[in-house]
Amino acid sequence: MKRILIACTVCISLAAAVRAEVVLVKAPERGIQPQTLTDAKGNLHLLYYSGDPRNGNLMYVRRDAGKLDFSTPIQVNSQHGIAIAVGTIRGGHLALGKNGRVHVAWNGSMKAEPKNPISGMSMMYTRLNDQKTAFEPQRNLMTKSAILDGGGSLAADSQGNVYVAWHGLDEKLEKGEGNRKVWVSISKDDGKTFAAETPIDSGTGACGCCGMRGFADADGNAYFLYRAASEKINRGMYVLKNSLASDRFAAAQLDN
Repeated sequence: MKRILIACTVCISLAAAVRAEVVLVKAPERGIQPQTLTDAKGNLHLLYYSGDPRNGNLMYVRRDAGKLDFSTPIQVNSQHGIAIAVGTIRGGHLALGKNGRVHVAWNGSMKAEPKNPISGMSMMYTRLNDQKTAFEPQRNLMTKSAILDGGGSLAADSQGNVYVAWHGLDEKLEKGEGNRKVWVSISKDDGKTFAAETPIDSGTGACGCCGMRGFADADGNAYFLYRAASEKINRGMYVLKNSLASDRFAAAQLDN
């Protein structure tokens, strides 16, 4: 019997082809936009949104393997009320890195600090501290890009590489989704420091209000999925991939 846990506010469970027990569990504090990951030890990590959709907080809890209760919630954002949930795609994203460290990235509100130095909202990042008691002060990773929209995402691997990606305009601020690019900021020390973001200009543009999703595999490859916007009408899905040996991402079209 395989047991599957789904954290939700409103859930619809679909029967799997394999014999499985599906258990529906409400997120704490009537939380919305839950994101869950299970680590190598079977511990469940849950990120959820709480509060006003335009000025709320990201919260983190953990449920150890074999336990029934979640831990006491920890607020992720160090500045109260600067996360947003509007549009469903702008919420927080969760990743587990080296030694199971928790990493979180999210679209900050216009009140979030540090501010974007050019224009628009900030792409925020933080990680759980070494003691696993609190999250480090939030950081903005946007230094050369602007007009953040849609949902940024992140990926992390067991070797200490952390990738945070989003789409936006460059410093010229040329309008139009066809001018948007995917940007990636990379950390080689498990999120302690990040290099300045670099654009992946595949000539596709990026759909301004569409989300992204990132993940890393066991071989050290990182992937990001996004929706294009070339010529304002081509909205196909693309995947960006890099290998552990290179910081360069290559784009491949999945559909048109």
